[in-house]
Amino acid sequence: MKKILSEITVPIGRRDINYVRVSELAESIKIIGLINPITIDKDGVLIAGAHRLEACRYLGFAEIDCIVLDCDGLRTELAEIDENLMRNDFEPAMRIKAIKRREQILESLGVRAKRGDNQHSKRGGAVTSPPHTTESIASSMGLSERTYQKEKQIGKNINDDVLDALASSGVTKTDLEKIARLDTEQQNVVAEKLTTGEVKDFADYKRQEAKKKHTEQSVESTKTNPPLLYLGDGIEWIAKQDQFCRLLLTDPPYSTDIDDIEAFANHWLPIALNKVHETGCAYVFVGAYPDELKAYLNAKIPEHMTLTNVLVWHYKNTLGATPKDKYNLDWQAILYYRGKKAHPINSPLTAEQRAVQEVNAPDGRFGNRYHTWQKPDELAERFIRHSTSMDDVVYDPFACTGTFLLAASRLGRIGLGAEINNEHAKIAIERGCIVP
Repeated sequence: MKKILSEITVPIGRRDINYVRVSELAESIKIIGLINPITIDKDGVLIAGAHRLEACRYLGFAEIDCIVLDCDGLRTELAEIDENLMRNDFEPAMRIKAIKRREQILESLGVRAKRGDNQHSKRGGAVTSPPHTTESIASSMGLSERTYQKEKQIGKNINDDVLDALASSGVTKTDLEKIARLDTEQQNVVAEKLTTGEVKDFADYKRQEAKKKHTEQSVESTKTNPPLLYLGDGIEWIAKQDQFCRLLLTDPPYSTDIDDIEAFANHWLPIALNKVHETGCAYVFVGAYPDELKAYLNAKIPEHMTLTNVLVWHYKNTLGATPKDKYNLDWQAILYYRGKKAHPINSPLTAEQRAVQEVNAPDGRFGNRYHTWQKPDELAERFIRHSTSMDDVVYDPFACTGTFLLAASRLGRIGLGAEINNEHAKIAIERGCIVP
């Protein structure tokens, strides 16, 4: 049916026009004509096709092809939903919300769509019933009818507030399927985290939840199995130990704090490695300074131990001022020693078993940095998981503020260490270590 453009009224809510789209449509209509009529109600009020109407006005058309709906209320809303579903490229959450509303209207009208049933009748050239089948709607969106039904089910399981919140969040249909399996409270939590950017997707949400749960369990583990911290010289302390450890995990003073790093490395390292069982291993953090690396690489070690790798801890978040005559250091070396009968590395994640360990340093902005060269909990726990089992002994003769010992305790290992600096030891005790 032809209608005079000037007689068509556009509701205020439909006046948000994208003029780039109008320009593209005008170019197309100029060449091939208006293929898809706009939809109006019996009073000439626009239901669907605002951009096509504006393009025709731009081209100076006097009349335009229209589908006239001789209906009010729910049927008008249904027609608008159908038109928008067929013509617009919705975000998954918006599409699912529209499908959900469509099904609610059909249910209210007592209409049950049958495959191939057009669900409409004409009276005096006006359409009086829903103009599209479920099959045609799905097809127009590039979906199979089965996929349409699946999205309909997702809509049933997600409340409207969550769909509204996620409408412009960029959430994928796969993530919406997973969100639909959660209870209402969890759905609201995920929606809030996604919309605020606290998590980037559902997988990130699950990782954070797992980490939170792990942290809660770890705190309890530390309370019931606190690491022991001996006050005094760590080299003297470890030399006196009468039991072997499964893991030596430590961060000794660097060449910037030691006058003769070669003598220091050759003194303490053999003593400490002699306390590692032949089935165990050691991770020793050292500075990325040439003289320090040379000292440790040339240090003598016990026959039952082998220097297997020089690992790299790479961080991106604690760079200082860039020097004028050399490159800024954003890494530290980790010497990885293995006993001759050491167990295989327990790392189900291939990404963790790389020579370069990409983990940011503790960040003082979040209150978890107690010392300049404090190591990240994630890296500490990673090495402990890779090399020990529950109730294994972990030694750290240079415990500082207790990061390695506390990580061992959280994972159900026995953390034993020493610290000579009273200020550092005080922080370790405040964090959960106890002095025997």
